[in-house]
Amino acid sequence: MAHLLIPTDFSVGALRAASYAIKLYGAEGNRFTLLNTYMMPRGTATTMWNMDDMLARESLQGVQGFGEALRQEFPGQELDLICESEHGDLPNVVARFATDAVPPDLVVMGTQGASGLQEALFGSNTAAVIKGGKFPVLAVPSQADYRTPKRIVLADDGGPVNRSMLALVIEIARWSQSEIRIVRVVNASTSTESTPDTQTYDALLGAIPHSQQYLTGENVESALNEVAEQGDADLLVLLHRQRSIFQGLFHRSMAARLAMHSTLPLLVLQQAER
Repeated sequence: MAHLLIPTDFSVGALRAASYAIKLYGAEGNRFTLLNTYMMPRGTATTMWNMDDMLARESLQGVQGFGEALRQEFPGQELDLICESEHGDLPNVVARFATDAVPPDLVVMGTQGASGLQEALFGSNTAAVIKGGKFPVLAVPSQADYRTPKRIVLADDGGPVNRSMLALVIEIARWSQSEIRIVRVVNASTSTESTPDTQTYDALLGAIPHSQQYLTGENVESALNEVAEQGDADLLVLLHRQRSIFQGLFHRSMAARLAMHSTLPLLVLQQAER
């Protein structure tokens, strides 16, 4: 059984992301925790107490209503939904779930606006949750229509990989019968010796259809933008390390923003460097 944590702001985009996650994993045998967080404004002690009580009620009612709307997306199916409302900022609340008896296997977050994955990478909450490094994160643009992933692009950063690191994407590829394309960016700062270890990926992916692709580009952003714009990928996977060439993707720098195809979901796998 998989446990997915789905933060929500009750928006249409959040509902689409939640629906995407359930379609990806399937309703049967999986648990989906819907989460809304709220923060108190500054004020006097009495004002803060009254406001906190009101916000708590509205948050809980909102997440319960969101759950009912989500159930209507899957008529005739039994959804194991848990509705949670907590005080605090979203990244810290999500990190707190790591201490649960059954922590989430994946965090699913919706993104808004025409910029799609650009907002997935640089939206304050999503970027903070990703950089927190507690869980893998699936960012689903609000324009994304669900389709079973048949082509998964895995962006390789030249660092070591192992089975536990790729477990989630391997699981998705197996049940969706998809192929994995390993993409490596080659430029003046990378030598051919740093290209992906074919034997390592062969051993890790086994019978899952996979191939290697090398892109020439001055930076990771533009090269991945090229992959996304080719239009034949269903899911883009990034490996997030604490010290990685991809670390720059998670900074809110205007110069480094990645303008990607607005309907391509992004899965960020976590692997801290030792």
